Amino acid sequence: MRLADSRRSSDQSRQPRRPRRRGLSLIEVLLAMTIFFLAIVALARLVDIGTDHELEARMHTTGVRLAQGKLAEVEAGVESLQATGGDFGDAEPGWSWSMQAEAQAPTLYLVTITVTRDLKGRPFTLQVAQMMLDPTVKGSASELTRPSSDTSTTTTPPTTGTGGMP
Repeated sequence: MRLADSRRSSDQSRQPRRPRRRGLSLIEVLLAMTIFFLAIVALARLVDIGTDHELEARMHTTGVRLAQGKLAEVEAGVESLQATGGDFGDAEPGWSWSMQAEAQAPTLYLVTITVTRDLKGRPFTLQVAQMMLDPTVKGSASELTRPSSDTSTTTTPPTTGTGGMP
């Protein structure tokens, strides 16, 4: 029996023992947590960048709207070509505007409206330019008069569609 026992013990010593694994080691847990926290930091930075871009896009949209509105006021004659700037009052607090009108011809001007606002400690500036005729020459909205309330109408004779021949 000794011989059989010695063979059995020598067979067992030749096969490596496989240790049983029941869980993760501390290093594996720390490595997984490090990767997780780095991913969270990267995602937080991406959200911050996206928020900054959204704010800048909103400022750009508002600035263009305000500048185009001011150009329409100048074109309608509500705002003079000699005006230099101002703010938008309570409608858009924090926004200011300036205007430069350069004569290109006797009645033709290149009007540039610049709108500005402070955006997180730095100035946000937007310019819109348009060529326009002098509103004092072509007339302005402030010079318009209401049409008379006369309700009489004139009638035109009907045509037959043959080039105006009856």
